[in-house]
Amino acid sequence: MDSAKSESTPTQPVIQILPEVLANQIAAGEVVERPASVVKELVENSLDAGATQIEVKIEQGGKKLIRVADNGCGMNGSQARLSLQRHATSKIIDAEDLFRINTMGFRGEALPSIASVSHLTLESRVASEVDGVQLELKGGKDLEERRVVMPQGSRIVVRNLFFNTPARLKFMRADKTESNHVTEFLQRLALANPQVGFRLIVNGKETLHIRAGVDESSMEGRLGVILGGDFSANCLSIDSEQDQVKVSGWLGLPTLHRGSGAGMYLFVNGRWVRDKVINHAVREAYRDLMPRDRYPVVALFIDLPPQQVDVNVHPAKQEVRFVHRNFIHSLIKRSLQEALTSMGCRTYHQPVVDAQDDAGHEPPPQIASLSGNVTADLPPAVSKPVQWDRGQFTKTGSSRQPSMGSGGSSWGATSGGVGVKEGWGSDQTSTGKYSQPETTPSKQESNKAQLFQHQGPMGQALAQVHGTYILAQNSEGIILVDQHAAHERIVYEELKNNFASSGLQRQILLIPEVLELSTAEAGRVEKQLDNLAKLGLLVEPFGANTFTVRELPAILGTSSVKNLLLDLVTDLEKYGTTGALDNQLDDLLTTMACHGSVRANRSMTIEEMNSLLRQIEKTHYSGQCSHGRPTYITITLPELEKMFGRR
Repeated sequence: MDSAKSESTPTQPVIQILPEVLANQIAAGEVVERPASVVKELVENSLDAGATQIEVKIEQGGKKLIRVADNGCGMNGSQARLSLQRHATSKIIDAEDLFRINTMGFRGEALPSIASVSHLTLESRVASEVDGVQLELKGGKDLEERRVVMPQGSRIVVRNLFFNTPARLKFMRADKTESNHVTEFLQRLALANPQVGFRLIVNGKETLHIRAGVDESSMEGRLGVILGGDFSANCLSIDSEQDQVKVSGWLGLPTLHRGSGAGMYLFVNGRWVRDKVINHAVREAYRDLMPRDRYPVVALFIDLPPQQVDVNVHPAKQEVRFVHRNFIHSLIKRSLQEALTSMGCRTYHQPVVDAQDDAGHEPPPQIASLSGNVTADLPPAVSKPVQWDRGQFTKTGSSRQPSMGSGGSSWGATSGGVGVKEGWGSDQTSTGKYSQPETTPSKQESNKAQLFQHQGPMGQALAQVHGTYILAQNSEGIILVDQHAAHERIVYEELKNNFASSGLQRQILLIPEVLELSTAEAGRVEKQLDNLAKLGLLVEPFGANTFTVRELPAILGTSSVKNLLLDLVTDLEKYGTTGALDNQLDDLLTTMACHGSVRANRSMTIEEMNSLLRQIEKTHYSGQCSHGRPTYITITLPELEKMFGRR
């Protein structure tokens, strides 16, 4: 029996030090995910070395060859040898340096980790030496050293990546996919480093060449190459700063959206990151301006003291942790909203127009919301249904009355509810009939100047098309307006403003809602009781892991109280009180605005149409409805001339 017991006793494991090569391979598993990871580590080292020109060559998606050459400061022989040792770095001296990282790389794991899973050749020369040093390793072993003639800088060649770890090769994608990952990474770095030129050669063919330059034209070209040729003409610049935190970059117009977040380039102190706080703040800023499942196109840079951000929370340094994340979230969201508000009546391909200066209107109050039964304060001509004859109109005094008689039409509507602007190429007579006048070019220009003298950026209404779209003309061309979408945005902003001015109204529940939560959920809710009260939810403890909800915001009703409570707690933990109720309120207000707006297939008079155009001009975010659809499109005169072969 004793022998049987001894046979079943497991062997005690022995603690031992891993061989250096194996330790490097394990580290490589964290740092080197794919060929693009190798390019990332090597190019970041080039940037830290002060390079202004970086060339990358890859073959077979980087699996066969990766070559990174730069004109940085370079390394001498002893420094080059030391760089191949684990945790050898020139960027960290003591523990305090970990909390003020100013460089792209700092751990000292990249080169030895890459060398352990490849055939690596390192060449480097400093300015003070005539020739450079060349070091070769195979799988991190068999170091060979020789002198080499080369310019100042460094060249690192990585061949046969993962040759000694074939299991990793099984997870590699197709060559084209891996090459695309390399291209995407270089594009990100190019946005953050305009002073550096980048060149990518894939299988002997140049696929990316971005020249160095910090002037406006160079940056415009760089944005076009990386974010698309239409981005430069359809973006807003942003530059905001508060408490040593700077938010800058370029924001694509809401009409320039994508089906994924691939067009969102987010940087913290020059480092591209995937950060939930920044991502959420950006999407919240665009929340009312595009469909819920679409993503904006932005290049956004957050710069702050290195002591306020931890970049050492991810092996590939793609995630960060902010000391004051609620403040960062609030600042980003507010800065982007202010920039988007300033775009006024600007839509795809249309120049920026300042709503206050050019349209002659004061902007509406800052964004807010609604309590009780509130009707948007809109001009009666727009908010009330009007029935009118679809026959021809004649002009009588300053008003236009329906006419069933014959003769030429002025402001009237022909079949299908399409109106025709009076006096276009005609003279008015007492019978309402018109004849073509003789005009000189100077008189035509004078008439055109008078036509646009008192109008705003949206121009003058000409007609209603199919009972749904308004055709307008301004000095730049023509505009087509979706009457329902445009009025929906106007009503939505009115509702939000009224909500803010009236405050957050609560309703007392006749029978308090009793919620039984898990221990973890109860602990989270208890920490946020004060903040929940500020948001209109009066929640009180009611025994172990149980709470009663006695008051709720009146606009929310009483449905799904538990889900609402837990969602708010989650938002409060992530982002503070900023925007915690936005999702719930915005969805409700969007529905209300939709039902309170001018519907499609509702005939409108010219006065109504012009009244709607004037309201669009003084409404924030008027280029999109509250569902994110465009409210109007423009066709410029040059575009019209091109359509008709005039240019």
